[in-house]
Amino acid sequence: MIFLGLGWNSRATLAQAQACIARALAYHSGKELSALAVPAFRHATNLPLQVANCLGIRIVWVELAAMQQMNAHCQTVSARSMQHTGVASVSEACALVAAGPQGKLIVPRCSMNGVTCAVAEGDI
Repeated sequence: MIFLGLGWNSRATLAQAQACIARALAYHSGKELSALAVPAFRHATNLPLQVANCLGIRIVWVELAAMQQMNAHCQTVSARSMQHTGVASVSEACALVAAGPQGKLIVPRCSMNGVTCAVAEGDI
């Protein structure tokens, strides 16, 4: 299964998210997306619902503590993310958590206009 991890700032739009996702997916060829993995602490925002609807996939809400446990497995370390959440890369951590214990990052974080995306593969 393929999981798209998403991170964003409060000003991010659907169009910006779609552009970042297109860029991330350009590096991934193969299986179709299984789910969108997003931080549970952003549950009150509409962007993940809009993105999931556009992609036709379900949402996996990822808890902060689980994301923080993925820090050693993230390829990217964002100083801003570490400062605000204690997570090396929100998008990478979300994708890895959703992919499960045997999950592996297949597209590291890409960042555009306040949106970050990463792709992980797992067997959950």
